Amino acid sequence: MVYKTKVSWDATYDVIVIGFGGAGAGAARFAADNNAKVLLIDAAPEGSEGGNTRYAGGAFAWGSNFDQLKEYYKQTYYPFEYDEEALDTFIKNVMQMKEYSKKYFGIEAQPTGRRPNGEYPEYKDAASMQSQSMTKGMYNGGFWKLLRKQVFDRLDKIDIWFESPAEHLIQDPDTNAVIGAVIKRNNREVNVAAKRGVVLSLGGFENNQSMVQDFLGQGSLAPIGTLYNRGKGIDLAVEAGARLWHMSNYDSHGLSLRQNEPREKFAYMINWKSLFNGSIFVAGDDGTRYFREDEEDRHGYKYNHGNWVMIPNQNHPHIIMDQAQYEQLSNDQSAKADQIKELISYAIKADSIEKLSKKIDAPYLKQAVEDFNFLTDVKKRDMFLNRKIETMRSLKEGPYYAIPVRHNILHTHGGAQRNSKCEVIGLDGKAIPNLYEAGELGDIFATKYLGANSIADLLISGKIAGTNAAKIKNNMTLPDAVTSASQVHEDLKSDAHQVKMHFEAGKNQGIGSSDQGINDLPIVVRVTLDENQNLKNIETLQEKESGDLGGQAIPKLTQEMLDHNSADVDSVSGASTTSRAFKDAVKQAIENARKSK
Repeated sequence: MVYKTKVSWDATYDVIVIGFGGAGAGAARFAADNNAKVLLIDAAPEGSEGGNTRYAGGAFAWGSNFDQLKEYYKQTYYPFEYDEEALDTFIKNVMQMKEYSKKYFGIEAQPTGRRPNGEYPEYKDAASMQSQSMTKGMYNGGFWKLLRKQVFDRLDKIDIWFESPAEHLIQDPDTNAVIGAVIKRNNREVNVAAKRGVVLSLGGFENNQSMVQDFLGQGSLAPIGTLYNRGKGIDLAVEAGARLWHMSNYDSHGLSLRQNEPREKFAYMINWKSLFNGSIFVAGDDGTRYFREDEEDRHGYKYNHGNWVMIPNQNHPHIIMDQAQYEQLSNDQSAKADQIKELISYAIKADSIEKLSKKIDAPYLKQAVEDFNFLTDVKKRDMFLNRKIETMRSLKEGPYYAIPVRHNILHTHGGAQRNSKCEVIGLDGKAIPNLYEAGELGDIFATKYLGANSIADLLISGKIAGTNAAKIKNNMTLPDAVTSASQVHEDLKSDAHQVKMHFEAGKNQGIGSSDQGINDLPIVVRVTLDENQNLKNIETLQEKESGDLGGQAIPKLTQEMLDHNSADVDSVSGASTTSRAFKDAVKQAIENARKSK
């Protein structure tokens, strides 16, 4: 921690919110609505902020019966301890989520229909929790854009700094109150005062390999969300003297392709029903099976002798199949067909199981295949892992294939312990003055995460933390908050801007745009038609889609459209959201070009 009796402040605000994800956006919004001047910072560059909220489906938990909801939550916690007051507060707010959506976003939330019997239907009152959504579709960035817009609608009260990580918190040596933060801005450290409070909303530590090993006890997990959750919130909390909780809790969606990339492909393959149906299974490091392949995904938790536990982590697991299965998947006609066909293109091939075993360093693979065939052909029951026998077919003729996969991680839940007011709790059991927390960093979930609850939590905790941080405090004396940081230092002015671009269109040309891509900046295109109204050229005038998928999809789609003289082409696998947005923009541009003739 940084104790300072005399500080030379580079800028002064009422509230500092550290982390511009969903929870941070909410905290900044509600702090501003409570008449606070807010500084919102993020370590990521503009366009990459948003944390895991940018990649989330956007559904939030809702229920109408307090007693039933609490009973359900208690069963998912068991045998872990929990803060009853914090849980009660959370549940009461979950029951108000429909009203929250209407009051603060002007949107009537609609049921998603997902998991109507609950993620753990075996538990009492599991059906009491349902999921709702404010946006159409899922995993398209729409929910994040709703939250981001609320921040940008309040730029008169909120300054935003991108690529500006918090290095330390600053505390008063007498009261222990958090009075500011040391922030790295434009390659120099600046001291920024917070008159009323600081909110930690930095997300988890999925991208910090040391913390993953130390806290989760796992060797290697592939992040499937943001790459900027690096555990800095843990460091800041520890520096301030916070008590940590829920450090071992995380959730995932099982497996991703293993290429040793920062973010691996096919993170949701565990949900592809046509994939694990036939002469196929997942082999651990030694080649043997270790979990039920056809079990419904429960955010990584698998049935284990009456309990559900996170899948045991393997260092180099593989999907194993024979030639018949390979051909079956090559001809798959499901909604995931394109992704399945791309997935199997990464398979390692061998003429025999023995040769495949050596290639992938799995010494017991031959035994595992024999056991799988015995269960399928003789016992006709998977008496070890309880996979449905109708999804199993014995492995026959080769060649044989192995696809390298890697366990993935959606997000972690550990952080500073917080109370029902989202105040951070110190080692003495008391709240650390003026320090608050929101979102995945230190949320209330001890184990068995339930889908749609992180979205509910970021909305709830963001509001509570932002509102309480904005309250005027009497435990410190600081200069008045400035109207804008730019009045103090030119290089400390806000990075936030609303730019309206104007794009020219000539004869036989049309402009089209779509804001339904994965990025916050709309995709803008200009098409040129020839004299016969055929596509002559497609120019992308503006886009900031993700470089690894969306950015690569646009050139491919452009060429396909020109080759087929139509915007109705197949989406690029793994970049469906960008593909849809780009196609919509081109269709709009074509219509406008025809009108301009």
